[in-house]
Amino acid sequence: MDLNYLYKRHQISLFMADNADSEQARRTHHALAKGYAARIAGAKCPRPTASIV
Repeated sequence: MDLNYLYKRHQISLFMADNADSEQARRTHHALAKGYAARIAGAKCPRPTASIV
């Protein structure tokens, strides 16, 4: 996945959370931002794979 796309979606989710009209929408957008942050972290530091011998 393109990191630029993930960063963009993360920022949009934070913006939407800050401008949400309801608490439910705010929580939903914050949850989306958290998910994007996790995907960004995973892309930056991928888990090591088991070596096949």
